[in-house]
Amino acid sequence: MKKLLIIALSAFLGAACTSRPSAGTTLDIEVTNPTLSNVGLLVDRSTAYTAELDKHGRATITLPEGVEYLYGRLVYGEQLRPIFLQRGDGATVRFDGLHFAESLEVEGANRAANDYLRTTTLPEAPSYEVSWDDFTRGLRERTDGIIRLLEARNLDSLCPDFARIERLRLRYAYAQPLLVYEMGHQMMSGDTTFRVGQPLTDSVRGLTVAREELADVPEYRDFLRFAIPLLLRDEGVSIDNSYERTVATMRYIGERFPEGRAKQAMLRSLALEYLQTEGVRNTGELQNLANSYLTDPQMLADYRAEIARHDLTAAGRPSPDFTATDRTGRSYTLSDLQGKYLYIDLWASWCGPCKQELPHLKRLAERFEGKEILFLGLSVDKDREAWEKALDEEQLPGLQLWLEPSSSFAADYGVESIPRFILLDKEGHIVQSDMLRPSSEGIEAYLEKLKGL
Repeated sequence: MKKLLIIALSAFLGAACTSRPSAGTTLDIEVTNPTLSNVGLLVDRSTAYTAELDKHGRATITLPEGVEYLYGRLVYGEQLRPIFLQRGDGATVRFDGLHFAESLEVEGANRAANDYLRTTTLPEAPSYEVSWDDFTRGLRERTDGIIRLLEARNLDSLCPDFARIERLRLRYAYAQPLLVYEMGHQMMSGDTTFRVGQPLTDSVRGLTVAREELADVPEYRDFLRFAIPLLLRDEGVSIDNSYERTVATMRYIGERFPEGRAKQAMLRSLALEYLQTEGVRNTGELQNLANSYLTDPQMLADYRAEIARHDLTAAGRPSPDFTATDRTGRSYTLSDLQGKYLYIDLWASWCGPCKQELPHLKRLAERFEGKEILFLGLSVDKDREAWEKALDEEQLPGLQLWLEPSSSFAADYGVESIPRFILLDKEGHIVQSDMLRPSSEGIEAYLEKLKGL
């Protein structure tokens, strides 16, 4: 992360929170008696920062400049504690590594706000067994009660920005139980036919709006994450699994939320969480939505970095390996063929388009005969005898090998149709995972430009 100017703590007197510059958000960490080598800051489900402690038990975490208000979790081993940061803060966290929770103190612009978070516990939601009216009344009472405690600490005067955001955060925290009330009431009452109907939908819809000041507040984003699928089901949209839920929620936000940080942060969060959990396979629709609606440069870069992290076939990466045999039964792996460029042809004896490429492939192999390139055919035939028969009939160039049906090589490259051509460098790194076909215009010129050919 880019190093930003640390605001001197002496610039803030007492617990004042009203003065802040427009720089980034910097968190200094000082640990006495450290028992671990690092401290973490959990931002949300998809983003966390880790800082290595130096020999003095000190470290610094700097957040991107786009963060306005952040409710995070300071992580030390398996222990977590809430922390509030505001754009331009120059906060310092101090604690004893032997007594993390008891000794934690946050000094700086939002000291009073962090004291409040550290010492306040939100009351539990009402029992799901009660009626809808009693349940919603109980939620309002709990929200109003905790807000009175906020006011009792004089946070409207000490930390007006925090107090304003905290009121909204609390309302969304106590709105989340609305989303599971029907299911909870069914389980508690035994009435599996119970439905709230329109009152529930109306309550949820009124809260499902873009709130720029809450873009980085987890309670707000968690509410939207589950509220939008509920509203879509009410509109007749079928959602059967986590991927469909993610895609439908992203589309809703992309189409219905105005441009702003709330929209961008939600899209980024939804995309990254799914990719980090499930990977990139079969995520074409998700990627289309992200590439269409993610316009914030940093958030788009975060998304693309996550895609690249999961893309095993990105240019420059080591190729997925394979084990394949020739006609005599000799076994080959990718390492056996390093030292030359590899032009790989994934094909099968039953594949018409594959056969159409064969005359062009033979001419290409003749054109580069004696060069530092090996033309490698990898058959995906399930029937080995069909492959051997095709070898006799077609007189294929280069080295021809048979991939066993259990091989994952084609799946690792996400191959959905053949023929598929792949180009690797002399060390087995990917040059092109979807290379020009032998019949393609410009294929010879492309190969001729390869370094060391």
